[in-house]
Amino acid sequence: MELKEFISKALQDIIGGVIDAQEKIPNGFIIPNVVKNFQAIEYGISDIQSVEFEVSVIGDKKTGSEAKLSVVAAVIGGNVKGNLNQSTSNVSRLSFKIPIRFPQHKSK
Repeated sequence: MELKEFISKALQDIIGGVIDAQEKIPNGFIIPNVVKNFQAIEYGISDIQSVEFEVSVIGDKKTGSEAKLSVVAAVIGGNVKGNLNQSTSNVSRLSFKIPIRFPQHKSK
C-alpha cells in the first residue's frame, strides 16, 4: 500500500469511527461542544487534535520506473518481504502529526 493511501484511509477511518460512535452513544458524550479557552486547550480538551503517525516505509526505485513510498506490510526476521526484481529499496521510519478537527456531537 502506498503511503498516501495509508494516511488517507487511516484518517477516514478515524473520523468515520468518531461519527459511528456518536450515532450509537447519547448526545454529548463523544466530542461534545466545549468552550474553547486557553485552559481547555492546555489540557487537550478540544475538537482539534493531532493524529500521530509512526510508519515504516520502503522507498523503492525499480529500473525504468519512478520511485514510490510504500508502507512496510511485514518485516519478518529482519527481512522485508517483496519482489525479487531489479530494484533498489531503503526502509525508513517516518514520524509526523496531522491536525484534524473532529465532528462535534450535535445537540438534538
